[in-house]
Amino acid sequence: MNGSKTDEWGRKYMEKYSLYEEFAERITNLLQNLIEGEGIEVYSVLGKAKAPGEFVRSSGFPGTTDGPVLTGIPDLCSLKILVSFPDDVAKVEQIVQKEFLADLSRSIPLSSLEAPDRFGYPSVSYVLSLNRERGALKEWAKYRDLPFTLEVRTVLQEVWASNAPKVSLPTDSATKKKMQRRLFRLSALLEEADEGFLSMWETARETGMPVTASSSSGTAGAPQALNRASLKQYFEEKGDVLRKWSAEAVDIGFPPFTPTAEYEETSLSYLWDILRAAEMDTRESLDAFIRSLDEEGRGREQISTIYNAFAEEAQSWRVDGYSAIFLLVLNLKWDVLQQKDLVALNIKKGSDRIKGVS
Repeated sequence: MNGSKTDEWGRKYMEKYSLYEEFAERITNLLQNLIEGEGIEVYSVLGKAKAPGEFVRSSGFPGTTDGPVLTGIPDLCSLKILVSFPDDVAKVEQIVQKEFLADLSRSIPLSSLEAPDRFGYPSVSYVLSLNRERGALKEWAKYRDLPFTLEVRTVLQEVWASNAPKVSLPTDSATKKKMQRRLFRLSALLEEADEGFLSMWETARETGMPVTASSSSGTAGAPQALNRASLKQYFEEKGDVLRKWSAEAVDIGFPPFTPTAEYEETSLSYLWDILRAAEMDTRESLDAFIRSLDEEGRGREQISTIYNAFAEEAQSWRVDGYSAIFLLVLNLKWDVLQQKDLVALNIKKGSDRIKGVS
């Protein structure tokens, strides 16, 4: 495609980019809720819209000779779900097939990965769109014609997908054969490890004893790891925490904000992202942090500092309870967070959302 056509379609995509960003966020929340509703523990659910620059750099556009129809390009909105075990992949696939329309001609279902001569450790992937029932709902109608791609992987499959391309560089034929042989062996080991962990997990569940730690032993129990579902439960049990800090934000000067249930779900996801990045992914570490906010007015002082630093633009900020905690973590754990890739970890996006930028 010539430069003028590329620029033209780049402009067309820019006009729709915010819609795709919004769609990615809503589909991410929907899938997170559907999966958690079935009691499946997920490592992460990540969704994004393709960046405009990446769209323009694409080697070619599908569609007509004059350019693509945007609704025919599935990877403008893409999601990835990471789970612990292979059987979780199958469970997620069942949810996906039930809740969405699948374009099987462009999908790789689990059943197609059983070929004995396949190469590597590929993952389940689907090209999906909203089903008729959800697309007919008023709140989903504007996304009705938008496709999206979904990959469902175990964490070990993600290791394969991340590292295999790095060693698949052009080389001479003899070296290429040796490298392929080693990659075959590595993929088999990863698949065996996935199945081995699943088998051990099933054995542990079947044979585990309901032992209660002795109160006289003097030994503290192991930290209780959080995931997104247990984080939500944590704040449901401590609902006063969210109310307290959203009220503090308003008292300091941020505008009152009443979020929708869907908005709160997204705020929860961003809070979970920043807690993991700040290495506060246990109940004990979160408890200690929440308690510390009341020590000598520490939490209120931090929110006041944030407000004073951004006073001119603060009236456009949207600070619900989860977002207030997000801002407190961002400021009080900056020594840890500044060492991380805040863009890749969704922290910048979460911060921009609070500011009303996205």
